[in-house]
Amino acid sequence: MKKILLLIFLSVQFSGHSQTSKLEDLCQVFHLPDGKDTTTFVVFGTKEDLKIKKPLFFFRQGSQPRPLLEIFEGKYYPQIPFQMKPYKNDYHFVMAQKSGTAFLADSTYMVLLENALKTGDSTVFTKKYMANNHLDKATYQCNQIINYLVKQPWIDTKKVVFCGGSEGFTVGANLVGNFNKSVTHTILFSGHTGRRFENEIYQNRQAAREGKITDEEAQQQIEQAYKGWEDVCKYPKSIDKRYGDTYYAWHSFSTKNTDNLLKISTPLYIAYGTSDNEIAIGLDFLPLDFIEKGKKNLTLKAYLNHDHQFFELKKDASGKVVDKVYRGDDVAKDWFEWLKKN
Repeated sequence: MKKILLLIFLSVQFSGHSQTSKLEDLCQVFHLPDGKDTTTFVVFGTKEDLKIKKPLFFFRQGSQPRPLLEIFEGKYYPQIPFQMKPYKNDYHFVMAQKSGTAFLADSTYMVLLENALKTGDSTVFTKKYMANNHLDKATYQCNQIINYLVKQPWIDTKKVVFCGGSEGFTVGANLVGNFNKSVTHTILFSGHTGRRFENEIYQNRQAAREGKITDEEAQQQIEQAYKGWEDVCKYPKSIDKRYGDTYYAWHSFSTKNTDNLLKISTPLYIAYGTSDNEIAIGLDFLPLDFIEKGKKNLTLKAYLNHDHQFFELKKDASGKVVDKVYRGDDVAKDWFEWLKKN
């Protein structure tokens, strides 16, 4: 069963993506010193590609300790949710390895990862990952990489794109809003406008609406969440105290993203699925804040009946989901069309 589930997962992740049996044909690996740590990132393409001056497209992935690259049946695959090949002549694509995660993993590791996401297995959720899984580290890492790359002769600094989804949404809002002035265009998707911790409250209230728990049970759990958040705020940078994630992760990634988004003055594109319930409601309201502040730089794109990962949900007459169709490449196509016009 695990093998079957893995193959289904891979068919979604790798559909239409670049693949090669030689790592050096897929990407070039860079290492930057970061105190006692090292920031590792890749630029997709061959060494010859680094002789060609092109704009930068930096993609920052979402949460979870996923590897940067996966090897499957002797070929390497990037863990990125859209095809880069149609746009490889237009951009240098870059991704960073999260501190404390695997750079390269095989299918056996991926099965372990999927299990660890349910159990918190320490072989995947390493001490280094847990210690560095917070907004300050993520923002610093992205800032460091972009500042390095814009000094390279093969980067056209007239267009420097940051793209991030889910957790990467929060990283991008913080990075572009507060730190990096080299970023000329920002693409964010499937992210909160408010605190990530608000999920805890929303999910309980939603469970009650769906009849999965009683209203009384939901209220009790919500009040427990308030107490949990109170303790997180008491120890906001603790990596020893945990509420699933470390307190540091919860507190830092629960920044109010709207405040940072409003600080961005360059072109900003935000995409989301309307069936990504706890995300969609905040993004539905986001234009109100931009209108109130007189800001004209936001392009907001809603994908109807799409979920957090841009699967289009097919429903029967009763509203039950009967099928899911991945539309990530269609969503990305809209990004690149927008970039051509801005």
